[in-house]
Amino acid sequence: MNTIVHRSGRLVGENTDGYGFRRALEAAGATPHRVFVLGAGGAARACVVELLRAGAEVQVANRTRERAERLARSVEVDRRRARAAAWPTQDDLDRVDAVVNATPLGLHNEDPLRGRRLPRVVIDLVPMAEETPLVRRARGDPECTVVDGLSMLLHQGARSFELWTGLEPPLAVMRAALPRAA
Repeated sequence: MNTIVHRSGRLVGENTDGYGFRRALEAAGATPHRVFVLGAGGAARACVVELLRAGAEVQVANRTRERAERLARSVEVDRRRARAAAWPTQDDLDRVDAVVNATPLGLHNEDPLRGRRLPRVVIDLVPMAEETPLVRRARGDPECTVVDGLSMLLHQGARSFELWTGLEPPLAVMRAALPRAA
């Protein structure tokens, strides 16, 4: 849970990760069908759920294979699950149309896919004022659709605003407050 809402005299936890991810994809016009998700934490879980809901085939890789397997086993949507996999090789990336970086790689100038060609959609959840190396590299390819962490953060914030106030979020104002365009 990342948002606390007061309802009928009780505090209720909500999670805006899946909503923010889904809306960021929609805003970019991205509809991936075969996706490699890097990471196995809470944000990765929300992405896997939303991707499965959208009908995508999903593979999950993590530094520790056991965590990827646990995530893959724990999420089921319409009797479909993600599949745990090793960190993607170039052959793996050539077989998917999107990759999601749901790891902290990028916070300290790392590119989790350094040296590999990127699929046509790159989603990097790391919300930084400066572009991560992965986002910068993907933006350099005119054939690549890029969704960065600020876009997801924007939509998460909009959902929290709506939950707290019951009002339509001022998305344009919120977008203008970001450190760079999302």
